[in-house]
Amino acid sequence: MSKTHKQTETDTQLSASIMKHRLKGIMILDLAGKIKVVNEAFSKITGYSDEEVLGKMPTFLYSGRQGEHFYKKMWHQLSVDGEWQGEIWNRRKNGTIYPEWISISGIPSEAGEIIHFVAIFSDITERKLSEERLVYLAHHDILTDLPNHRLLKERLIQSIKQAERKQQKLAILSIDLDHFKEVNEAFGRTVGDELLITIASRLKSTVRDSDTISRLSGDTFAILLAESSEIEHTATIAQKILHLLSTPITLDGHRPIIITGSIGVSLYPEDGTDSKSLFTHAEQAMTRVKNQGRNGYKFYSEEIGARSLERIELKMAIRRALERDEFELYYQPKLDLKTGEVTCLESLIRWRHPKKGLILPAAFIPMAEETNLIIPIGEWGLRVACEQSRRWRDKGLPPLRIAVNFSARQFQQENLVENVCTVLQETNLEPAALELEITESIAMDQVDKGIKTMNKLNALGVRLAIDDFGIGYSSLGYLRQFPVHTLKVDQSFVKNLPHNKDDAAITAAIIAMGHNLNLEVIAEGVETKSELTFLQAHDCDGVQGFYLSQPLPAEQLETFLKRGTYKNLLKK
Repeated sequence: MSKTHKQTETDTQLSASIMKHRLKGIMILDLAGKIKVVNEAFSKITGYSDEEVLGKMPTFLYSGRQGEHFYKKMWHQLSVDGEWQGEIWNRRKNGTIYPEWISISGIPSEAGEIIHFVAIFSDITERKLSEERLVYLAHHDILTDLPNHRLLKERLIQSIKQAERKQQKLAILSIDLDHFKEVNEAFGRTVGDELLITIASRLKSTVRDSDTISRLSGDTFAILLAESSEIEHTATIAQKILHLLSTPITLDGHRPIIITGSIGVSLYPEDGTDSKSLFTHAEQAMTRVKNQGRNGYKFYSEEIGARSLERIELKMAIRRALERDEFELYYQPKLDLKTGEVTCLESLIRWRHPKKGLILPAAFIPMAEETNLIIPIGEWGLRVACEQSRRWRDKGLPPLRIAVNFSARQFQQENLVENVCTVLQETNLEPAALELEITESIAMDQVDKGIKTMNKLNALGVRLAIDDFGIGYSSLGYLRQFPVHTLKVDQSFVKNLPHNKDDAAITAAIIAMGHNLNLEVIAEGVETKSELTFLQAHDCDGVQGFYLSQPLPAEQLETFLKRGTYKNLLKK
């Protein structure tokens, strides 16, 4: 029998044998790696008919999940051992990717040489789905579909590693539903389960996608707040949860159910640096809440809890102060050292608290900055100052400039120039009557954007002043680019004049530099005659401080201007 005839007979036998396999896909390849034969199961699994694949390399099945290195390693093992098996992700004709378990073996000739390779594979999609489902169930609560204690612990361990690496904080909240047993007894376990599902849904709405909510046991939940940099944020979340829990829940056929919760909070790294201590301390804090009457939250650290509560109360009080019009503007005059006249009035905010009396800005402006409440506060201050300036002008008082301080957040607003323009138009105040003060550090934050904003304000006709000059980090090169009119020497340099030689030298240098740049120079915080004398001797243009006048309410400032006693200061 000829060699060709024998080969044909072999191919026929191969084809006949593989047709018997209906569940597993089979393809036979020659030594060049081209497909010679496939069975019906191959077509059923891959979607390709035998006419479409015969004579081709099986690369059209590649999904891209395994790289070139994977296949090189597979073929190397085949060449050495004559067989290989493992899991591969392939692509069907319709484009879907699926997992298969495949065994590849060499088929020897009568002489013992490998002449074909046979690949037998099965679609293991269902098995993979079952495995994934089992893994999912092992990590989730069946009733609420929330992560269970096991998954929460795994995520906490990973979050601790990340927090340590990035120098961040995180928090664990242990939540126990108050008197939940009574709900089960009164309405039955079915209603109790529905209630738990509803509570789980409510809890999800309180946190970010990066956080984890877990059901630990019957009526106990926990929350991992990852990357929680602010204690106040954690406290706010706890308050929000308490509010959502206490909101009545109406289930089918039952009257509204009201339930409360007890929450304990532990923080990384303050209360622990491992998962066990953080869980334990959160539970201990929660137990303290239950022992003290339930329906509340506590931090494991009493000191941190008190401090966060104080800050939250301050934030809420600031918001109420805006709504109730508790803020006031005081005005401090600036004196021209050459003419002896008041040329400008700086508006300074005060808070008339109904219980604590007058509160200075240092006690509340930082919190307003953090919470973005500085934006509405700043807009209120700008409008009130311009309105007051208009009223004084209408009364016949000298047309003094009004100076308004701008915070970093205000200065970064995209619509800042439009807002200023609108206020000026609505208060009928010319732009030159308004001076906006920004600190040196604000001017240097996003310099290019800041210069564009300053140029727009300058084009509008508004005057600009750099406040607290000397304590920031601006360079002379940048200062020359700023379209400003005034430099204000920070009071930290003024208060030790003329006795502190360093402060004296710095102040004199700032005055000289300002004049070289054709800028007006004003010294802040002038409180003594000796300070005033030094500033006069070094040609400072103006002063502001208690030696001239402390900040005054509008009515008292009006009286101050009418009396004109400040004109005698330079004669003393």
